[in-house]
Amino acid sequence: MVKDTEYYDVLGIEPTATALEIKKAYRKKAMLTHPDKHPNDPDAASKFQAVGEAYQVLSDPSLRSRYDQFGKDDAVPQQGFEDASEYFSAIFGGDGFKDWIGEFTMLEGLNEVDAETEPVKTENGEQSSSTELAGAGSVASKNDEAKLDKKLSKAQKEKMYEMEKKRREEIKIQVNELAKKLNGRLQSYILASKDNRLDEFTSKLDQEIEEMKLESFGLELLHCLAKCYKTKANNFILSKKTHGISKLYTGVRDNARNAKSVYSLLSTGMDAYKAMEQMNETNLDEMEEYERAKFESMMAGKALGVMWAMSKYELESKLKEVCNQILNDNTVPTKERLLKAKGLLLMADKFSKAKRSPEEAEEARVFEELILGEQQKEKEKKKKRSRI
Repeated sequence: MVKDTEYYDVLGIEPTATALEIKKAYRKKAMLTHPDKHPNDPDAASKFQAVGEAYQVLSDPSLRSRYDQFGKDDAVPQQGFEDASEYFSAIFGGDGFKDWIGEFTMLEGLNEVDAETEPVKTENGEQSSSTELAGAGSVASKNDEAKLDKKLSKAQKEKMYEMEKKRREEIKIQVNELAKKLNGRLQSYILASKDNRLDEFTSKLDQEIEEMKLESFGLELLHCLAKCYKTKANNFILSKKTHGISKLYTGVRDNARNAKSVYSLLSTGMDAYKAMEQMNETNLDEMEEYERAKFESMMAGKALGVMWAMSKYELESKLKEVCNQILNDNTVPTKERLLKAKGLLLMADKFSKAKRSPEEAEEARVFEELILGEQQKEKEKKKKRSRI
């Protein structure tokens, strides 16, 4: 018996709801009450915030316990309630992925660069920030790169160097932490295999996947994990079977894949750079409301494409290092490392098979579109249809 059911009522769930049911209910309610969907409702922001507060409490086991026993007044987060948008607008993944992929550092670094540098005039006379030039993956013209280099003061160049050095150090720390966590999971897999409790291990993994697939771009991240785990595990197993000879061609193949990833990143950056030039040349004030919304939506999509390409490249590099640290640890017997490689293959198989139900797929689509501002485009389409 709980003292107060207000938060459960806000999310439309029973007090007996599981953590996964709470997360699913939150996503639905957050989408239904998002201010973008209710532009004429002056209470929309407060309703959205109420949903966020309910989730902040019920998603925290300690706060939920206090809420169930004593009510709202005794279940306030120590740091206070956060803005609901902080919970809603996570772009790539969420808390469910943190122990698997860590955090993305490249995008944070670019934001810092923008704050430290001034706009640079490019060949067409328009201004672009250093992030727009650098973030495009060195796809700006050589003259623009030279102008960027000249524009930056010595202090700014040193600042950018320090930020990149800091980012690499953060990645190294993340790799070590992720390797420890993944190694712990693989040790659990080995014990479960020996004790005939593999069903228990896979059941727990399936539960995690159920939660992760609901996160923003969760399926993309799960499939990225699957690809990296499968590649590294198969390469290791093959190298032991061939006494290391297979490394001669698996290394070439992996380098080719890495080159392909870099090319994809550069191509995405080139598209984004061209889009930036197009945006600079476009007078939004002269556009009709619908056309403007369509154009802004397209730009948001291109921006997301760059962010995803950069994040995916960083993630793949990081996951490879994590796997290398585990599989190439010569202090661990080869037999044990082969078992860990099999554990990685099992995880990869589970991750690659992750799917959303039609309802979950639609929820994810709407959730992700709201993040990008796509909802505004749909509203403008409806207005145009009604006028027609």
